[in-house]
Amino acid sequence: MKIFIITSEDAFYLPTVLLTLLTARGQDVVGMTILPETTKKKGWRGLIREHFELFGLRTFLYQGVRFAWYRGMDVLARRLPFLGFYSVQAVAHHHGTQLYPTASINHEEFLQTLRALTPDVIVSVNASQVFKQPLLTLPRLGCINVHGAPLPKYRGRLPSFWALFNREQETGVTVHFMNEALDDGPIILQRRVPIVPGETQHTLILKTKRIGTDLLLEALTRLEQGQVETLPNDRTQATYYSFPTPTPMV
Repeated sequence: MKIFIITSEDAFYLPTVLLTLLTARGQDVVGMTILPETTKKKGWRGLIREHFELFGLRTFLYQGVRFAWYRGMDVLARRLPFLGFYSVQAVAHHHGTQLYPTASINHEEFLQTLRALTPDVIVSVNASQVFKQPLLTLPRLGCINVHGAPLPKYRGRLPSFWALFNREQETGVTVHFMNEALDDGPIILQRRVPIVPGETQHTLILKTKRIGTDLLLEALTRLEQGQVETLPNDRTQATYYSFPTPTPMV
């Protein structure tokens, strides 16, 4: 089965996800796109302002130091691989995965590249752009996404933050088929994730990413074997959350 991955760069969580995925199925991956960390509408200045307003000075500085440390380690680890992986790009290079850069996954030039690769399935792992219909219908088996929430609840951004904010006792992870609506396609697999006392957003993201990777690998196996039975992703039960602001709004 030919797999194409669309993801984004991340220092903290995604390198581990992609390392596990490529270690298990790298021989089937025909290519990967790593989307830019910022967009034309929101450059680095907008991204920094967004996080500063949300976290405040102390946490913002802490996260900034962590980010700089990971970036420095990424440069060092490319010369000394035994230090590990601190970027998605480093993981891709380690596994010899062909990268196909693009500013837009919906651009016709990129779609032509994908058609030439003839992927059976496209996997979205924290992809930062909306999949439009020509892309969604391109792979034979469809496009699938991993979302760190119990869909149809908590569609949208940062579900781990909102689950903690709403004092939930548990959250979940969902692998689902994609359509043009956000986090809306039929559910392939889903697993509950307990939220324990003292849970932080960091620890919860670590848990949901690990479980999400396991579910993704299982979903790929089921697709390959033609054994997928979906569950409805009921829009009438859906809740949607955007990026948090200093005054949180749904």
